[in-house]
Amino acid sequence: MKTSLVDHLACPICTSGFTVKATKKRGSEITDGVLICSKRHKFPIRNSVPRLVVDDEKNFVKTESAFSSKWRNYHKTYHDKKWYDAQKKWFLDRFGWQTTQKLNKFLKSRIHILDAGTGVGNSAHWFSSNPDSQVFAIDASESVVFAHKKYGDIPNIHFLQADIRNLPFKKNFFDFICSDQVLHHTKDTESSFKYLTKFLKKKGLVSIYVYKKKGPIREFTDDYIRHHTVNMSERDCIEFSKEMTDLGKSLSLLKKNITVKRDIPILQIKAGTYDVQRFFYWNVLKCWWSDDVPYQQNIATNFDWYYPKFAYRHTPDEVKKWFRDVKIKISHFQEIESGISVSGIRN
Repeated sequence: MKTSLVDHLACPICTSGFTVKATKKRGSEITDGVLICSKRHKFPIRNSVPRLVVDDEKNFVKTESAFSSKWRNYHKTYHDKKWYDAQKKWFLDRFGWQTTQKLNKFLKSRIHILDAGTGVGNSAHWFSSNPDSQVFAIDASESVVFAHKKYGDIPNIHFLQADIRNLPFKKNFFDFICSDQVLHHTKDTESSFKYLTKFLKKKGLVSIYVYKKKGPIREFTDDYIRHHTVNMSERDCIEFSKEMTDLGKSLSLLKKNITVKRDIPILQIKAGTYDVQRFFYWNVLKCWWSDDVPYQQNIATNFDWYYPKFAYRHTPDEVKKWFRDVKIKISHFQEIESGISVSGIRN
């Protein structure tokens, strides 16, 4: 933890400020110690990361554990340059920036940035291009340890273990908040989003991506399978995710297309020609496979869906209403097969 971070934090229990007691340091970084607020609430600093999670509710712990497991098993593939580049391109396309140059131009005017659900820190790295900014990258899982190992030496990035529904900051603090592929894994997507916007300054921008609700066959299958997988052991769910990965790969190896001649509205299937694997994936069940990433990465993508306690899906109308409810004007909206990407400006 960089010593300057303490000046920006607020106790997630009582919102008062912190003092820090360091027990071990490396240069200007505190590697071990404790944060103590004025009302004597205490939070440890371990492995250079302040640990500010306070929610011990069973379902939250299950979700946190699921993602800690994911990053513990698969963090190396997410730091692979090929994956890093592909994910950044996907991010830029979904949120309308298109190029790194356009994103960096936007970031020049942003001073306090929240990366709400940073995973292994790649997105925090993207957001740190303006050296005058401060990027606060949080995650409830142990991913922040791997994120810090990779990017912790960058002067303007701070990694914290914290809950997106119980943030350790003052309200109206950030001029850019991004929560990409995270909110749908909280216990209530809508209320988590609305809570997050309380920390956005006037004229600040918030960007989110959430899963989109799919057709009835895929929705039924997802609910049926996840009813079993979320209660599996970590090991068993990894094995199941391997089975889904192998199924997806087998379908992909067919190298066959099918043609749907007319729309089938009741199934929400559009007319068109589809690769067999992709048709099966989007309309029947999640058996992700891509030749563009390593085998282990494909397993991680399936595990990411089947093991977390929460994985909600939403309609475009639902998401638009959330923004209207908090009086944030939508500046960008993109709906793709997998999800919905939205940015909005606080009036």
